[in-house]
Amino acid sequence: MFNAHTFERMKPTAFFINASRGELVDEIALEHALDQGLIAGCALEVGRAPDQMPTPRLARHPKVIATPHVGGLTPQAAEHQALETVAQVAAILQGNVPKGAVNAAWETRLARLRGH
Repeated sequence: MFNAHTFERMKPTAFFINASRGELVDEIALEHALDQGLIAGCALEVGRAPDQMPTPRLARHPKVIATPHVGGLTPQAAEHQALETVAQVAAILQGNVPKGAVNAAWETRLARLRGH
C-alpha cells in the first residue's frame, strides 16, 4: 500500500502514477505529499470510490492529472471482454466452472442451474 511512509521516501521530483487499484493508495497521505512537496505530482486513472474513479478532491488538486477510469476501454479491450464473457457463459451452460472464477459460492449456483 502507498501510505505516508512510502511518499516520504520518494524524491520530490517523482510523479506517482496509479492506473491499477485505488485501494492501494492512502489518499490522505497522497494529498499531504502533494501539498508538502514530497512528490512533484501524480496521475490517477483510478480511485477508492465504489466506481473506481479518482475522488473529486484529488482530481481538482493542481498537481494531479485525473482520468475517469477509462484507460482500459480500448476497442481491443472491449472485444476481448465480449469474447471472454461469451466463453464464460458457454462454460456455465456446459456445467463447467468458468476459467478464472473467483466466486466461492459457484458450486451452489452451478447446482441450482443444473436443477439439483
